[in-house]
Amino acid sequence: MGQLMLKEVPKLKEWPHISVEGEYDHMKFIRGIDIIKEDFELPEKLVTARFNTLFTRSAHRWYIKLRQAHGHQSGTWWKTQIINKWADDSWRFKVETASESSKLNSEKDKALPWFYQQKDRLTASNPDMSEFMIHRKFLRQCGEEITTRARIGSSRVNPKTKFNTLWKDSVEKNHKGNFNNIKYRSEDAIRKFHICQSTTHLANACPRKRKVNEIDIKKEPDVEKDDLIEDNSDDK
Repeated sequence: MGQLMLKEVPKLKEWPHISVEGEYDHMKFIRGIDIIKEDFELPEKLVTARFNTLFTRSAHRWYIKLRQAHGHQSGTWWKTQIINKWADDSWRFKVETASESSKLNSEKDKALPWFYQQKDRLTASNPDMSEFMIHRKFLRQCGEEITTRARIGSSRVNPKTKFNTLWKDSVEKNHKGNFNNIKYRSEDAIRKFHICQSTTHLANACPRKRKVNEIDIKKEPDVEKDDLIEDNSDDK
Protein backbone atom coordinates (compact mmCIF):
# COMPACT_ATOMS: atom_id res chain seq x y z
CA MET A 1 0.00 0.00 0.00
CA GLY A 2 1.42 3.37 -1.03
CA GLN A 3 2.30 6.02 1.53
CA LEU A 4 -0.11 8.48 -0.12
CA MET A 5 -3.04 6.07 0.21
CA LEU A 6 -2.14 5.37 3.84
CA LYS A 7 -2.25 9.09 4.67
CA GLU A 8 -5.78 9.31 3.29
CA VAL A 9 -7.15 6.56 5.55
CA PRO A 10 -9.80 8.01 7.88
CA LYS A 11 -8.85 8.54 11.51
CA LEU A 12 -10.10 6.02 14.03
CA LYS A 13 -12.83 8.36 15.30
CA GLU A 14 -14.24 8.46 11.76
CA TRP A 15 -14.57 4.68 11.55
CA PRO A 16 -17.85 2.99 12.55
CA HIS A 17 -18.03 1.97 16.21
CA ILE A 18 -20.37 -0.40 18.00
CA SER A 19 -21.30 -0.86 21.64
CA VAL A 20 -24.31 -3.27 21.26
CA GLU A 21 -26.13 -1.29 23.92
CA GLY A 22 -29.57 0.13 23.31
CA GLU A 23 -30.59 0.12 19.66
CA TYR A 24 -27.71 -1.03 17.45
CA ASP A 25 -27.12 -2.27 13.89
CA HIS A 26 -24.22 -4.70 13.69
CA MET A 27 -24.68 -5.21 9.93
CA LYS A 28 -24.24 -1.49 9.35
CA PHE A 29 -21.05 -1.69 11.41
CA ILE A 30 -19.72 -4.54 9.23
CA ARG A 31 -20.64 -2.79 5.99
CA GLY A 32 -18.95 0.43 7.12
CA ILE A 33 -15.66 -1.35 7.81
CA ASP A 34 -15.80 -3.26 4.52
CA ILE A 35 -16.26 -0.02 2.58
CA ILE A 36 -13.22 1.61 4.18
CA LYS A 37 -11.14 -1.51 3.66
CA GLU A 38 -12.11 -1.70 -0.02
CA ASP A 39 -11.82 2.03 -0.79
CA PHE A 40 -8.32 2.36 0.66
CA GLU A 41 -7.16 -1.15 -0.20
CA LEU A 42 -6.26 -1.87 3.41
CA PRO A 43 -4.69 -5.21 4.35
CA GLU A 44 -6.93 -7.33 6.55
CA LYS A 45 -4.48 -7.40 9.44
CA LEU A 46 -4.50 -3.60 9.62
CA VAL A 47 -8.30 -3.63 9.84
CA THR A 48 -8.62 -6.32 12.50
CA ALA A 49 -5.94 -4.60 14.58
CA ARG A 50 -8.32 -1.68 15.00
CA PHE A 51 -11.12 -3.75 16.49
CA ASN A 52 -9.78 -3.08 19.97
CA THR A 53 -10.82 0.55 19.49
CA LEU A 54 -13.88 0.10 17.27
CA PHE A 55 -15.64 -2.14 19.79
CA THR A 56 -16.79 -0.11 22.79
CA ARG A 57 -18.38 -0.77 26.17
CA SER A 58 -20.24 -4.14 26.18
CA ALA A 59 -18.96 -5.02 22.71
CA HIS A 60 -15.39 -4.33 23.80
CA ARG A 61 -15.66 -6.70 26.76
CA TRP A 62 -16.99 -9.39 24.41
CA TYR A 63 -14.16 -8.74 21.94
CA ILE A 64 -11.42 -8.96 24.57
CA LYS A 65 -12.80 -12.26 25.89
CA LEU A 66 -12.96 -13.76 22.38
CA ARG A 67 -9.57 -12.36 21.39
CA GLN A 68 -7.87 -13.93 24.39
CA ALA A 69 -9.56 -17.26 23.77
CA HIS A 70 -8.87 -17.53 20.02
CA GLY A 71 -5.96 -15.20 19.33
CA HIS A 72 -5.53 -13.40 16.04
CA GLN A 73 -8.22 -14.29 13.50
CA SER A 74 -9.20 -13.10 10.02
CA GLY A 75 -11.80 -10.44 9.30
CA THR A 76 -14.15 -13.08 7.89
CA TRP A 77 -13.95 -15.05 11.14
CA TRP A 78 -14.82 -11.94 13.14
CA LYS A 79 -17.80 -11.17 10.90
CA THR A 80 -19.20 -14.62 11.55
CA GLN A 81 -18.78 -14.21 15.31
CA ILE A 82 -20.48 -10.80 15.26
CA ILE A 83 -23.50 -12.11 13.36
CA ASN A 84 -23.81 -15.26 15.46
CA LYS A 85 -23.59 -13.27 18.68
CA TRP A 86 -25.87 -10.31 18.00
CA ALA A 87 -28.26 -11.25 15.18
CA ASP A 88 -30.45 -13.30 17.50
CA ASP A 89 -34.22 -13.34 17.93
CA SER A 90 -34.08 -11.05 20.96
CA TRP A 91 -32.28 -8.32 18.99
CA ARG A 92 -34.62 -8.71 16.01
CA PHE A 93 -37.66 -8.46 18.28
CA LYS A 94 -36.38 -5.23 19.86
CA VAL A 95 -35.69 -3.60 16.49
CA GLU A 96 -39.06 -4.62 15.04
CA THR A 97 -40.87 -3.39 18.15
CA ALA A 98 -39.09 -0.03 17.98
CA SER A 99 -40.00 0.30 14.31
CA GLU A 100 -43.67 -0.58 14.78
CA SER A 101 -44.13 1.69 17.80
CA SER A 102 -42.60 4.73 16.09
CA LYS A 103 -45.43 6.81 14.61
CA LEU A 104 -44.77 9.92 12.58
CA ASN A 105 -45.81 13.18 14.19
CA SER A 106 -45.72 15.81 11.44
CA GLU A 107 -45.49 18.61 14.02
CA LYS A 108 -42.62 17.20 16.09
CA ASP A 109 -40.67 14.87 13.78
CA LYS A 110 -38.53 15.95 10.86
CA ALA A 111 -39.42 13.92 7.81
CA LEU A 112 -36.07 12.62 6.55
CA PRO A 113 -34.43 11.73 9.91
CA TRP A 114 -37.54 9.72 10.85
CA PHE A 115 -37.62 8.13 7.39
CA TYR A 116 -33.97 7.01 7.46
CA GLN A 117 -34.15 5.76 11.03
CA GLN A 118 -37.12 3.59 10.15
CA LYS A 119 -35.42 2.38 6.99
CA ASP A 120 -32.29 1.40 8.95
CA ARG A 121 -34.43 -0.56 11.39
CA LEU A 122 -36.29 -2.43 8.69
CA THR A 123 -33.23 -3.27 6.60
CA ALA A 124 -31.34 -4.40 9.70
CA SER A 125 -34.01 -6.79 10.92
CA ASN A 126 -35.22 -7.77 7.44
CA PRO A 127 -32.27 -7.47 5.02
CA ASP A 128 -34.20 -9.21 2.23
CA MET A 129 -37.22 -6.90 2.41
CA SER A 130 -37.92 -5.12 -0.88
CA GLU A 131 -38.12 -1.35 -1.26
CA PHE A 132 -41.82 -1.70 -2.05
CA MET A 133 -42.58 -3.46 1.23
CA ILE A 134 -40.47 -0.95 3.18
CA HIS A 135 -42.49 1.91 1.72
CA ARG A 136 -45.76 0.13 2.48
CA LYS A 137 -44.72 -0.14 6.12
CA PHE A 138 -43.86 3.56 6.18
CA LEU A 139 -47.29 4.55 4.93
CA ARG A 140 -49.01 2.45 7.60
CA GLN A 141 -47.20 4.46 10.26
CA CYS A 142 -48.22 7.84 8.87
CA GLY A 143 -51.42 9.80 9.32
CA GLU A 144 -54.28 9.15 6.91
CA GLU A 145 -53.87 12.47 5.09
CA ILE A 146 -50.11 11.99 4.57
CA THR A 147 -50.72 8.47 3.29
CA THR A 148 -53.35 9.72 0.86
CA ARG A 149 -51.10 12.51 -0.42
CA ALA A 150 -48.22 10.11 -1.00
CA ARG A 151 -50.40 7.58 -2.81
CA ILE A 152 -51.99 10.23 -5.03
CA GLY A 153 -48.60 11.76 -5.74
CA SER A 154 -47.04 8.42 -6.60
CA SER A 155 -49.57 7.95 -9.42
CA ARG A 156 -48.77 11.33 -10.93
CA VAL A 157 -44.98 11.33 -10.95
CA ASN A 158 -42.30 9.46 -12.82
CA PRO A 159 -41.86 5.94 -11.37
CA LYS A 160 -38.16 6.69 -10.88
CA THR A 161 -38.94 9.49 -8.42
CA LYS A 162 -37.41 8.79 -5.03
CA PHE A 163 -40.06 7.69 -2.54
CA ASN A 164 -38.45 9.57 0.32
CA THR A 165 -38.61 12.84 -1.67
CA LEU A 166 -42.27 12.33 -2.50
CA TRP A 167 -43.04 11.26 1.04
CA LYS A 168 -41.17 14.23 2.58
CA ASP A 169 -43.11 16.59 0.32
CA SER A 170 -46.38 15.01 1.44
CA VAL A 171 -45.45 15.48 5.10
CA GLU A 172 -44.51 19.12 4.60
CA LYS A 173 -47.69 19.89 2.66
CA ASN A 174 -49.77 18.22 5.32
CA HIS A 175 -48.00 20.16 8.06
CA LYS A 176 -48.51 23.49 6.30
CA GLY A 177 -52.15 22.76 5.55
CA ASN A 178 -53.08 21.38 8.94
CA PHE A 179 -55.35 23.87 10.63
CA ASN A 180 -56.88 21.47 13.10
CA ASN A 181 -54.68 22.71 15.92
CA ILE A 182 -55.38 26.40 15.41
CA LYS A 183 -57.61 27.65 18.21
CA TYR A 184 -60.16 30.36 17.50
CA ARG A 185 -61.98 32.35 20.11
CA SER A 186 -65.69 32.83 19.56
CA GLU A 187 -65.33 36.61 19.89
CA ASP A 188 -62.85 36.63 16.99
CA ALA A 189 -65.52 35.27 14.66
CA ILE A 190 -68.41 37.65 15.45
CA ARG A 191 -70.30 38.51 12.28
CA LYS A 192 -71.78 41.97 11.85
CA PHE A 193 -74.19 43.11 9.16
CA HIS A 194 -72.33 45.80 7.23
CA ILE A 195 -75.17 48.35 7.05
CA CYS A 196 -76.44 48.58 10.60
CA GLN A 197 -73.47 46.90 12.35
CA SER A 198 -75.83 44.71 14.33
CA THR A 199 -74.94 41.24 15.57
CA THR A 200 -78.52 40.19 16.37
CA HIS A 201 -79.77 39.44 12.87
CA LEU A 202 -78.71 38.62 9.34
CA ALA A 203 -79.06 40.68 6.17
CA ASN A 204 -82.42 39.20 5.15
CA ALA A 205 -83.95 40.27 8.48
CA CYS A 206 -82.39 43.73 8.71
CA PRO A 207 -84.99 46.50 9.19
CA ARG A 208 -82.81 48.94 7.26
CA LYS A 209 -82.60 47.95 3.62
CA ARG A 210 -79.79 49.40 1.62
CA LYS A 211 -80.73 50.71 -1.82
CA VAL A 212 -78.73 49.95 -4.90
CA ASN A 213 -75.91 52.47 -5.50
CA GLU A 214 -76.68 54.11 -2.19
CA ILE A 215 -74.02 56.64 -1.26
CA ASP A 216 -73.54 57.74 2.32
CA ILE A 217 -73.50 61.55 2.45
CA LYS A 218 -73.19 63.37 5.70
CA LYS A 219 -76.09 65.78 6.23
CA GLU A 220 -75.18 69.36 7.01
CA PRO A 221 -77.08 71.04 9.88
CA ASP A 222 -80.31 72.80 8.87
CA VAL A 223 -80.10 76.58 8.61
CA GLU A 224 -82.81 78.51 10.38
CA LYS A 225 -84.88 80.83 8.17
CA ASP A 226 -84.34 83.81 10.46
CA ASP A 227 -80.57 83.33 10.31
CA LEU A 228 -80.70 83.33 6.52
CA ILE A 229 -82.67 86.64 6.44
CA GLU A 230 -80.23 88.20 8.86
CA ASP A 231 -77.25 87.20 6.74
CA ASN A 232 -78.85 88.72 3.64
CA SER A 233 -79.49 92.00 5.42
CA ASP A 234 -75.85 92.27 6.40
CA ASP A 235 -74.80 92.01 2.77
CA LYS A 236 -76.83 95.10 1.96
